[in-house]
Amino acid sequence: KLVGPLHGVVIAVKDQYDTFDMRTTSGADAFYANDRPPQDATFVKRMRDAGAIILAKANLGEYATGTPRSSFGGAFVNPYDTLRSPSGSSSGSGSAVAANLVTAAIAEETTSSIRGPAHWNSAVGIAGTQELVSRAGMIQMGINTRVGPIARTVEDAARILTVIAGFDPRDELTAFAVGRTPDKPYESFT
Repeated sequence: KLVGPLHGVVIAVKDQYDTFDMRTTSGADAFYANDRPPQDATFVKRMRDAGAIILAKANLGEYATGTPRSSFGGAFVNPYDTLRSPSGSSSGSGSAVAANLVTAAIAEETTSSIRGPAHWNSAVGIAGTQELVSRAGMIQMGINTRVGPIARTVEDAARILTVIAGFDPRDELTAFAVGRTPDKPYESFT
């Protein structure tokens, strides 16, 4: 029996977002990095409810800097050529998908941290508008941050976006998306 539209899909989440069963470090080797958050970020809960398996946290540039290195997880490289950069703070998400460690990953974009790692790692990234996906449960939630998937295909990325998009009372900005999303799932447009 299928649980939902993401039943059995293995996903990594950028280590900037809370998962109740794994610590959130934001790439920093700090004393609080041993603590696990009490609850999932809103979109993580939506993915779990849809049947996704949250396998791991993806490394990121420390505190979401654009450098593909963190004191907690070390340096990361492009799986296609280890001498090339995987690009941006969501490099771990893009690299995890490119190396086939997961089916998809969740990234965060302030400037080009979804589009860059997707492009440099031969994957697909969707950086929707700010109000489309809740940022609740995120370290350093800013006014310009956006949440989105990185996957191997457009259809896979769109399926994940369908699940994670929507209003969340914990992130007031998502109120602006109410009534502005398509009537059909995003994957129906691929």
